[in-house]
Amino acid sequence: MAQVTSPGEVIRFGAFELDVSMGELRERGVRLSIQGLPLQILAILAGRPGTLVTREELRTRLWPADTFVDFDHSIRNAIARLREALHDSAEHPRYIETLPRRGYRFIAHVASRPSESSTPAWQQAAGPGASDKSRTLKLQWLLLAVSVILTAVIGRLWVRHRLLYDSPTHRVTEQRITSNSPDAPVERAVVSPDGKYVAYTDPTGLYLRVIDSGETRRWDVPKDFIAYPNSWFPDGNHLLVARFDAPTPSLWKLSLLGATPRKLIDNAGPGSVSPDGSRIAFVRFSPKPENELWVMGADGSNPRKIAAASHAEGSAHSGSSILYPSWSPDSRRIACIEHHWGASLAPLTNLSSVWTRDANGGDLQVILKDTLLGSALAWAPDGRILYASRANTAGERDDEEARSIRVDERTGKTTGPPQLVTSGVGIIGGISITSDGKRLVLWRKNIQEQAFISELDASARKWKTPRRLTPDANANIATAWMSDSRTVLFVSNRNGTWTLFKQGIDETTADVLVEGHSIYLPRLSADGSQVLYLSQTEPADPSVPISLMRLPIVGGSSQVVLRDIGLGNYQCARLPSTLCIVSHVEKDDVIYFSFDPERGIGRELLKINGGAHDWSLSPDGRTLADFPHDHTIHFLSVENGAAREDKTITLNEWQVDNGDWNADGSGVLIPSITPAGVPVILEVSRAGKASVVLEGNANTPFEFMVQAPDGHHGILGEIVPGDNNAWMIDNF
Repeated sequence: MAQVTSPGEVIRFGAFELDVSMGELRERGVRLSIQGLPLQILAILAGRPGTLVTREELRTRLWPADTFVDFDHSIRNAIARLREALHDSAEHPRYIETLPRRGYRFIAHVASRPSESSTPAWQQAAGPGASDKSRTLKLQWLLLAVSVILTAVIGRLWVRHRLLYDSPTHRVTEQRITSNSPDAPVERAVVSPDGKYVAYTDPTGLYLRVIDSGETRRWDVPKDFIAYPNSWFPDGNHLLVARFDAPTPSLWKLSLLGATPRKLIDNAGPGSVSPDGSRIAFVRFSPKPENELWVMGADGSNPRKIAAASHAEGSAHSGSSILYPSWSPDSRRIACIEHHWGASLAPLTNLSSVWTRDANGGDLQVILKDTLLGSALAWAPDGRILYASRANTAGERDDEEARSIRVDERTGKTTGPPQLVTSGVGIIGGISITSDGKRLVLWRKNIQEQAFISELDASARKWKTPRRLTPDANANIATAWMSDSRTVLFVSNRNGTWTLFKQGIDETTADVLVEGHSIYLPRLSADGSQVLYLSQTEPADPSVPISLMRLPIVGGSSQVVLRDIGLGNYQCARLPSTLCIVSHVEKDDVIYFSFDPERGIGRELLKINGGAHDWSLSPDGRTLADFPHDHTIHFLSVENGAAREDKTITLNEWQVDNGDWNADGSGVLIPSITPAGVPVILEVSRAGKASVVLEGNANTPFEFMVQAPDGHHGILGEIVPGDNNAWMIDNF
């Protein structure tokens, strides 16, 4: 017979203990920060192991009859938080099993014991007099215990103080030093060598902030000079900045004393000045997919390449990029994070590495290789390399923590394990450290991709101001319309992992279609009978095949269409065409195959050299638009089981990275940006005529636009800034 939890019970399962009376969940004796509804649901499930607990029963037990709340969303969110705390998953559950459209079942073995907070049995049997005596005795013991504990606490506080401030790896608290709103997000920030200033950029300009007083003043540069601070020179009077507003990215030297900005080099991205002030390491872009690491004199003289990003290794890896470089304290070695791009579009499959090499390009030492690595790092004066890393390995959110690892600056090799420095909310976009190593500044980004809906003004052939699909602040990415042109399919990480939803454009709540890890890119089959989506069961391992799944709209369970490593984009035409195409990335080649949602993979249609890029299939299934990450669009004719190039369009004034066909197939809708930094949606006809059909906000770039089959509405993906600011840590 199934157990039923009693109020004074402790339920044990695996490494966990649930103390019902105390309202605590502990892992190996350590209390976890989970409470409220998730804990209530866990008590119900674990109290009846092996038994189905329906959603309706949870609703009845947890909410009064007259409560108005989105029960299903609240329960799903609570279950997701529980799985995150228990290191569990929906696909391979160890504790909580989901029975679709029915409820949940606790499947782990449980044991129980009385809670330490419940009344002891001897006291219950002793009667009132014994209870009074026991309270007196307990009070005496309590006073003695308090005395002992106070002595111990004082001693431990002293020891902790010594350990905390004598250790370079103690955990610290971040202090905000800029307070920009989401309308003016901080876009880069670096601390001065003496720790007095932080230079930062937002959409209104470049600023210098006095940290201790909070005084802020605009840097005296020309009005059209949009600069991103990279690194201070050791004298504390000059700043290395990057410009990306000109046709070619470039590095410049600015002076606090008001001198005219001086260009150091063209075709150069992020850079770092060596601690001795003699050289600058910087990233340079090349015609190849991989970028390069260069070194030059502090005045821009004698630039020379010392390394290139590594080439693709296997079908799961499509290319690499070297990110922000940082110098060793003795100015002899350079550390970088190298981002190895996954061939697929799946979340969290990109692998990164931290390496060092000498300033002449030799003696490569790989320190770390992990899918959790972020993009920021800095080499501290005490020899530690600080780097960004995704904080939560169980969930699929983007919060990052700063970690450190000790490195011998002579050899570039590690001398100790990674240590946690600090954790916070948001992505760490940059790390900078003062010359004495006592002050650290982090630039944190909180951005999310959100789904917006826009309505077409047919008379003007323009799109109206978009509105949010959902008020949820987490990432929400909508990529497909249902056949009714009123319902969209989207994925969201609002419950901790990427989940597939559907929602009407006039509704505010969504229905869950599929729960799991790394579900993404939902689309519709040609006949509209199947929802298709991609899924990766091991999002941290790019060598695990990606699954293309189908889910019947009339109901039922998901089925595998095909599995492959390096699975990229896929798309189906609309009836009367039944063509569906999927792309596979293998090193520098993109191979296009036909497929059938019922029968799986078909024949090869086309192979294009040039690495992973976006493409879109026209509604009639006759033309494939290919976007090779430049200013061109290749239109390819698809007929008789093959594809061939038909026409190439060049848009010299517009950058083209991706696009989607409009509803009638007369052209493609492309996100781009004006020279002034205004995001736009272009409509480009098959003949190559480009028109701006929607303008956005400067700080909210468009990612894509997908028009509904009836043409009246469109889904927009937009990158929405949140709390993007600089944070400071002393004595880290």
